[in-house]
Amino acid sequence: MELFGIALSIPVAFVASMLYCFFQDRVVLKFEHARRWLRFASYFVLAFFGAELAMLFTFGAVRSRAILGPSFDVFHELLFFVSVPALANSLVLRQRRGFVATWYIAGALCTVFAFFLVLLQYSVSESLYGIE
Repeated sequence: MELFGIALSIPVAFVASMLYCFFQDRVVLKFEHARRWLRFASYFVLAFFGAELAMLFTFGAVRSRAILGPSFDVFHELLFFVSVPALANSLVLRQRRGFVATWYIAGALCTVFAFFLVLLQYSVSESLYGIE
């Protein structure tokens, strides 16, 4: 059943990422204040995700949870849901528009990133709670 969930996450992430990036490109880019705020918040989220990755690779999931306590689960789940939109914001809402800033390239990159996040989520869950 897990394999089905992992396989189904790819097309769902693709559609969601493409729609989100298209919305960012067509609507949010017109509003400078919103664009600046979203880009700043996205860098903040991606920095936290980088810190979580560093902690997971350095200590592992079990020790990371022991260090941070139950708040590790909350932050890990929160980052799971907001990291892909943060990456989309940082790619599409850039000041200097380039090849990566086009909504369809950013959507494809976000799909790959979402798949990585799903695999990371399964890895952390299995480390913390065991294989069910």
